[in-house]
Amino acid sequence: MILWAMPDSGAKTKEDYATLVELFKQAYPSVDLTVRVFTRNVLWRRIFTMKGPMPSEEVPDLIQIPHYWTALLVKQGVAENLSQLDPGLSLVSCLMPLKENCYQPGTKDLYSYPWWFDISALHYRADHLKMVTGHPEEDLKTWDGLMRICAALREKFRDVPGYYPMQNSDWRGSLSMRCALPCVWSRGVSFFTEDRSASLVGTENFKEALRDYVNLALHDYMPILRERGSLGTMVSGKASMMISRKQGISTFGARRGGRVRTVPVPATGEKPCSYLSGMNLFINTASQHKQEALKFIKFCARPDMQLRYASMVEAFPAFEEPFDQFISSSPRLQNYRNILSSARTLPNMIIMGTVMEILKRVLAVCAEQIVENRFTQASLDRELDLTAKEIEYLLSIYKG
Repeated sequence: MILWAMPDSGAKTKEDYATLVELFKQAYPSVDLTVRVFTRNVLWRRIFTMKGPMPSEEVPDLIQIPHYWTALLVKQGVAENLSQLDPGLSLVSCLMPLKENCYQPGTKDLYSYPWWFDISALHYRADHLKMVTGHPEEDLKTWDGLMRICAALREKFRDVPGYYPMQNSDWRGSLSMRCALPCVWSRGVSFFTEDRSASLVGTENFKEALRDYVNLALHDYMPILRERGSLGTMVSGKASMMISRKQGISTFGARRGGRVRTVPVPATGEKPCSYLSGMNLFINTASQHKQEALKFIKFCARPDMQLRYASMVEAFPAFEEPFDQFISSSPRLQNYRNILSSARTLPNMIIMGTVMEILKRVLAVCAEQIVENRFTQASLDRELDLTAKEIEYLLSIYKG
């Protein structure tokens, strides 16, 4: 049996998957499991070749996907109907925000199953922020407050080489649409109209929300287009804050000096909003080992494995009981209960993965322009207007 997965643990991915395979083999000694690791970009490209693989191509049995790819894979006919494979399979104990992203839209048929999730939050070094504010959590409730603190930190640490107020959570130093989503949703805007018949990407609210996020790089508060290893981090003392979807318990727990605290991503609008990203598993319709693949899905959903794997990848269990146990293990993690209450997921639509790829390209162009000192707001607005037209075209073809 072959699992196509993503590098969930960064540099520790190989080690963590070896542990996972060993644990699975202990439970099911007769089942062989091989894990192939691909980046999200490579996996995105490879799923389009799955429907008609060449005779020499490897056919995976299980594939890890972001939750919002489910509808597309159902449309392609490559995702097995889990409800037919096991009519007793249920999401009754799954966390509510994750449930609707596992079904074929408009039906009660399960096609993917939750594995784990992450959720965006702002982490800050208490020892750094007390140098510039007496009320950090009050100031960090709004995006304007965040920008003021960034300016004060930039001045405070002006003599520290390689220092930036905000650490870029993307290891490549990219501008990330997933990090920008809380800014978008906090302004009360989304990608589509409520009936999902038209795009809102070209609206002024969407443009202003993306501008809020881009300003971190534009004002030199966050490094871009440089790998994380070439710059300082919160751990090294050369950054003070980070917006991240991973909760970083091992990194922050091992940090010496000032304590790291976690709060919601500052609000660009009336209230904060967090991005919740679920990682799901689906079974390939072409698999010759569907029952074994189903055993792996159920194995990963066990409360003990939910707790263990979430700790390994620094994410969160997808089911209620292990989630409650997990966040109770640390005072900082308990803040995620409130953060979860304001969380949103990307909609499970056929075109959603493509939309995110298009916006990733927009932000890549934006980052290059900033580095080359030729960025203008007009250029970003123009790109978003073109993107809105692309999305409208996709909606006209696929109806979501």
